[in-house]
Amino acid sequence: MENNDYIILKTDKELKILMSPIRQKIIKIMSREGKPVTSKHLADKLNISPSSAQHHIKQLQQVGIVEFDHNEIINGITAKYLRLSEKTVSIGQDINDDLSSERDVLARSILSKTYNGYKELINEKRQLLAEEYRKGNKFADQLAGVVHLSTEEANELFDIIDDFIKKHSKAYDNSHPYEYALIAYRADLNDDKGRD
Repeated sequence: MENNDYIILKTDKELKILMSPIRQKIIKIMSREGKPVTSKHLADKLNISPSSAQHHIKQLQQVGIVEFDHNEIINGITAKYLRLSEKTVSIGQDINDDLSSERDVLARSILSKTYNGYKELINEKRQLLAEEYRKGNKFADQLAGVVHLSTEEANELFDIIDDFIKKHSKAYDNSHPYEYALIAYRADLNDDKGRD
């Protein structure tokens, strides 16, 4: 059954489009901006040529991750603004096929980059984070543990998280980009329940 709220990467070509480090950076920049941007803006941020940025954007458009938003005339030149799709991108971890190892590499890469950004912030801004935490402001945090949920409660939690994330995917006055990586799984379905 197809779900119109999701982009599910099913083929090797689709996965390779997302595996590109440059394309992952484009997605991250667009996510952080939280508003439509031009390919020139992305090229400048990435320090690559506009034609290279356009090539990578076209690849992301092929799978529906990047979409056209609007045109603006700037100094007599038509600038094409792009946005990230509002659909959730799934790398198809639930698909049982020959691409499982590619999906695993991609998932690990995404999680690692998010954790490395978190670690870098902690190391470089420790004093600022401590001061803000004392004021009650959480600029960075990490949670791990176990919660006990029925299947219905787990579905509700995932829906709450998904709705909250979608509601806050665009920038607005006084908002700041927070990167996140969430992993949740039903632990008792593992064969080896007591593993570390």
